[in-house]
Amino acid sequence: MKSPLKVITMLLLPALLAGCSFPQFEVDDICSIYQAHPQWEQAVIEVEERWGIPQEVVMAVIRHESSFVGDARAPRRHYLGFIPGERLSSAYGFAQALDSTWDEYQQRTGNDKRRRHRFTDAADFVGWYLSRTHRSLQISRSDSYHLYLAYHEGHRGFLSKRYEQHPRLKGVARRVEQSQQRYRKQLRQCRPS
Repeated sequence: MKSPLKVITMLLLPALLAGCSFPQFEVDDICSIYQAHPQWEQAVIEVEERWGIPQEVVMAVIRHESSFVGDARAPRRHYLGFIPGERLSSAYGFAQALDSTWDEYQQRTGNDKRRRHRFTDAADFVGWYLSRTHRSLQISRSDSYHLYLAYHEGHRGFLSKRYEQHPRLKGVARRVEQSQQRYRKQLRQCRPS
C-alpha cells in the first residue's frame, strides 16, 4: 500500500510541473519561435534597426551557438574519458559569448547591466559583434557563412584563415547559412510585411 505522502506527491507533481512549462517551438522554424516568444521577435527587430544585421542572420547564429538555450555553457574537458575537468572556454548564454568579448561589449555599449542569459541582451550582442565584423572585415551583413566564421574565430582568427584547418567549423558555418536562408523564406510567409 502506498503512503499518503507518495499519493499526494504523485497527484501534485504533474500539476506543479505543468505550471512551470515553457512555450514550445521548433528551432528550425522562425515563425514557431516568434509565436512562442513574441518578445524575441521584437528584440531582433530592434537589433536589425540598431546594428543593421538582418534578423534571420542573428537568429541563425543564436540557433547554432546555443539552440536557444539561455544558460548554455561550453563543454567540459574530460580526463580518462569520464572525469569532468574545466570548461573548454568561458562561452555562456544564448550567444555563447566569451567573458572577455562580453566585457568589451558592455564597455563599448555603456551598459554593464546586460546579461548573457537574457535573450534580448544576447541578440543585441550578436548584432553588435556582427556589425563590427562587417565594418572591420568588409563582410556583407547578409553573408552569414563568413560572418559566423569571424564570430566563432574572432577577427584575427578569421583573417589568418584558421578556420581552414577545421572542416567541422566550416560545416557549422554552412548550417548557419542554411538556417539563415530557411528563416528568411519562412519570414516571407508568416511576416509578409
